[in-house]
Amino acid sequence: MATMPADLRALITSSTAITALVSTRVHYNHLPESSARPHIWYRVASDNEELTMDGTGGLHEAFVDLECVGVTEDSAQDLADAVKEFLHGHKGAMGASTASAIFVTDKDDDYVPFAIESDEGAHVDAYTLHIWYARPDEGLSSPNAGFSQGFSDGFG
Repeated sequence: MATMPADLRALITSSTAITALVSTRVHYNHLPESSARPHIWYRVASDNEELTMDGTGGLHEAFVDLECVGVTEDSAQDLADAVKEFLHGHKGAMGASTASAIFVTDKDDDYVPFAIESDEGAHVDAYTLHIWYARPDEGLSSPNAGFSQGFSDGFG
């Protein structure tokens, strides 16, 4: 069974615009020394299963730090633009999971990159991904059913 990070990698590498820039250099939680730039590095900051008002689970809310790393500012920005254009507002297949919604937001100016540990002359454009998703092996018959029910009960 694939995990959400593997599902996210599958989604990212399904974009021809992104793979034209990084090939398969999309790294989860670890950056191999042999990885050339540009590349994408990401980590899951949090991933929680939400419950509807009747206790049904299966809908997950995850926050992911994603870094677009390039040799030049232009190469990092080109990659960041491709990532944001592809992922922001995405819903549908995400590897073995189904994304109800993916939202991409910029990091603050004081963000310290995780993938670059020293002043290596690399340029980093970073995002936070806010992902609502469901796995096929968990309780929801449709990820949008839990998404809409979870936000309408008691609020509308």
